[in-house]
Amino acid sequence: MSERGPVRSFFRIAKTYPPGDGEYLTTQDRRGPPSAGLCSEQREVWDAYSAFDSLEAAIEKVRDLGGLRGWLVVRYDIPPGAAIRWKKTFGPGHYSLWGDKEELKRCLTDIVVQVQRPAPPGSGGTR
Repeated sequence: MSERGPVRSFFRIAKTYPPGDGEYLTTQDRRGPPSAGLCSEQREVWDAYSAFDSLEAAIEKVRDLGGLRGWLVVRYDIPPGAAIRWKKTFGPGHYSLWGDKEELKRCLTDIVVQVQRPAPPGSGGTR
């Protein structure tokens, strides 16, 4: 969460490149206020953007979700002094990012990979 030091890279799942406004949604944006029954960690990250610290972790999540959030992985390079903060949360490689969506958009650097979709059952190949 430091504002000093080298650029910090994070990877996010996307449907399009560049990601549209509808891809910069927090759980708060999608579901509204958190329910009282959530654990403290879930409540803390309710208004954060989900990201990963490695390409491999992001690709694994794309596959776990079956493309629900998209088949692309894009990279954000957060420079020192940017108004984006982050914290390690949840499973391996997962981080939560907080900050203005327009600021985050300015940190978008590139499409890193398009994850290959699995072949439909019975097709005998990949798409």
